[in-house]
Order: sequence, then structure tokens, then C-alpha cells
Amino acid sequence: MTTRRNLLAAGGALASSAFAPPGLRLASYDPSPSGRMALWDNGTGPHLRGAVFAQRRVYPELDGTTFLGPGPLGAPVSQAALDSLAEAGANLAVWSGAGMFAETGNFGVDPAIEDHIGRWLDMCQRAGLYTVIGFRTGPGRSAFAFHPDDDWYPRRLLNNSLWHDEEAQAAWVAMCLHAARRFGSHPALAGILAMVEPNGSDLGHPSVWPAIAAAIDRNWPQAPGVPLILSPDRWARAEALGAMQSASAHTVINVHDYAPWEYTHQGARAGVRLNDDGNHLAQAMAGYPRWACLEFGAALHAPDLGRYFQTRIAALESAGANWAAWRWPSGWDAYESRETGMNVTLSREAMNALRAAYRRNRGGPG
Repeated sequence: MTTRRNLLAAGGALASSAFAPPGLRLASYDPSPSGRMALWDNGTGPHLRGAVFAQRRVYPELDGTTFLGPGPLGAPVSQAALDSLAEAGANLAVWSGAGMFAETGNFGVDPAIEDHIGRWLDMCQRAGLYTVIGFRTGPGRSAFAFHPDDDWYPRRLLNNSLWHDEEAQAAWVAMCLHAARRFGSHPALAGILAMVEPNGSDLGHPSVWPAIAAAIDRNWPQAPGVPLILSPDRWARAEALGAMQSASAHTVINVHDYAPWEYTHQGARAGVRLNDDGNHLAQAMAGYPRWACLEFGAALHAPDLGRYFQTRIAALESAGANWAAWRWPSGWDAYESRETGMNVTLSREAMNALRAAYRRNRGGPG
């Protein structure tokens, strides 16, 4: 009998039915593993260009019922928001959100999150967008792991137990396998990102994420044909790839790019100028046949913002890498009126660069 824990060491898999809403099809959709993997072939790409939508669990005692909506995840993303991304020319919406297993307790399936992901896939299908679903949080990891030093939330909500709790680690593996079987045949799904920005090394546990990633890879179900997307540790930095095992034929490497950090995350009046050509990531990833950059961006007040997006996009295009910019707005006014710092639609320079690149897209799910 396979248990969650021995998934970390053995080759077992959890049984679960695939999810495919009736009547949804791709006109040119090849459901075989090689068919969907072709979307991630850097030798013939890039094939997917888009933007990121981020959501987290709603905590009414912290958020109320307006700022992030009534839950379970917020801020709510409207169909109009997805449609606007498609109208700009994009064919990819990356969902960076909560995993469908509970973060504490027995780490069971959370039906509300699972239903939410199913609706998200349907919305992307209606908009004509492929999507990658990525798990920011899940067993032993809360959204506040991305804000460990901030003081705007109660400290009891910070959960980083994943990195030392073997049951949480095994549950994370099980959650990713469950997602592949539950949603793997949905025609809008271009891949599953097993963890958004792993950071075990920064917390003193450098061996944990490579072990979790290897277990997911080893047990990945082949029947649905959905690509597995794995990021390296240290917040998806390319320089941490050395600790990862070699990628399998069904695996894509995803790295994030916020370099130089002093430019992309500068203060409102810092005035830090852009001083490079953006080729560092492609140089670091040379030799990897399937890799992508599913998150990059900069503060809207950064000087040379148009050139920042142009140079990053040009470097990724030359490498044949799929990409997504951080971030596209949700359409929820209570949130978007306050969180404006990296909303690319608020920058004419950023949007000019993005639209020019999106025009190269050839299609999405029909």
C-alpha cells in the first residue's frame, strides 16, 4: 500500500479521476504527452506568452469581506480580466495560487479550492487562453511565507513547517499528483507548476525541495499528458538548479527573473537606472531544452521601464522560452485600487512592449 510518506521514496501514485468538463475541446489539441510538451520546446518556441494572476486564501479576520472579496480565494478574477489579457494578444494566463490540500491538520483535499481551480480552467478556456496552475501554498506553507519579515498580519498565520515536517512534504507530493489526475485532461491546461518559488535553502533546509521535486517527477502520472513544471530553490533562481536532478522527458524548468533586484524593486524615488541587456537568464539556462520564465517584472516607477520589458522579452524570445509578466489585474476594484505597484496595464511603456510581443502568438485553446 502506498502512503503519502513513501511517495517521497518510492514510485507509487494516488488514484484519482481526471476532470474534463463536457463539450470543451481544442480544435488542434493533441492530448498525448508529446503533444502538450511541444508547447514547451525551446527549439521551436516560444509558444506561450502571457501574464500572471496571483490569488491567496482569504482570512476574514485580516482581510474583511471587501479587500479580497468573500473568499475562499482573492482577489476574485473576473472573466473580463481574462478576456482583456486575451484581447491584448496573450495566449497564456499563469495562475499563482493556493494548493488544493489544507495547509494544516491532516492535509486533506479542500473542496472549495479544488472547485475554484476547476472554474479557473473553464474561464481560461472561454477566454481562449492556455493556463499554468502553480501552487504558492499548500501543506505546511501559507501565503505569509512570502512575507516573513512583514508586520501587517498576525504572526500565527505564518507557516513554514513544510521544510521540516515530513508529513507535509509527502502531502505536497500527493497534492501535485492529485492535481494532475483531477485536471490533467482539461484542454486549457498547459502545465502544472509544482511549487511557486521554493525557498527551503533560505530557511536552512537545502535538501528538502530537491527531494520533494524528485518525488513528484518520479511519480508523475503519464496518462493525462500534462507537463510537470519544476522551479529550482532560492525563489526559483537559475543559480540553484545545480541541486536539482536532471529533468525528465515530461518536465519543464521554470525560473523567475527579477534581476537586478535593486532596479526591479527600487523605492519610489530611488531613480536606479537599468544597466544591462537582460541576457543573463538565457546564458544561465543554456543547454536546457525545455525551460520558461513564468514570472518577471519591475516596479512601475522604475526608470527605463519600457526598455526593461523590451530587453527581457527579447532575451527570452531569442532563447525560445515561454514567458509571463508579473502581473495582470484581477478586475476586483477594492484590491486593484490599492495594489498598483506592478500592475503592467498601468504602464503605457510596459504595455507597448507586451502587446508587440503578444502579436507573435499563433493560438490558444479553441
